[in-house]
Amino acid sequence: MAVDIDKIRQGNHDAFKELFVIMYPKLRALARRFVDEQTACNLTQDVFTDYWEKKQVIVAENIQSFLYKSVQNKCLNYLKHRIVAEEYAAGIRLAESRMAYLEKNPESVDFLKDIIYNDLQEVIEASVKKLPPRTAEAFRLCYYDEMSHKEIAETMNISVRTVETHIRQAILF
Repeated sequence: MAVDIDKIRQGNHDAFKELFVIMYPKLRALARRFVDEQTACNLTQDVFTDYWEKKQVIVAENIQSFLYKSVQNKCLNYLKHRIVAEEYAAGIRLAESRMAYLEKNPESVDFLKDIIYNDLQEVIEASVKKLPPRTAEAFRLCYYDEMSHKEIAETMNISVRTVETHIRQAILF
């Protein structure tokens, strides 16, 4: 290839056009192995645009190898992005279908709420069992029996400040 890369680096449009004319069909053919024709054209043009914009920074011993590798990477990144986008769209469709089902079957919503509530209660109780006995007792009296801090203090024979400390520790735990 007789293209003067130094001229391209200096901003010579004719030298860049010559590189484009020589390399574009080959690079598009490579991209076509990965993606459809229109996407191959777009990605190949993107590689040339990126090269032109970074021409002064890019130092490549073999510009052909550099461009081939750039097209390959551009195609692979496109495919990865498409997979992620498709998985995201599938997740949204699944969530939408679940929402539609729940809207059509309100009794399912109540059932799910009960399951979630029971699971949450189990998690909370398992955590409360790990608390020191007096802290657990203060927490249960406050949240399960709905007693005021003053009532808890009288029941446990401790100060209101100590009740507040126990409950704060329980919540932080």
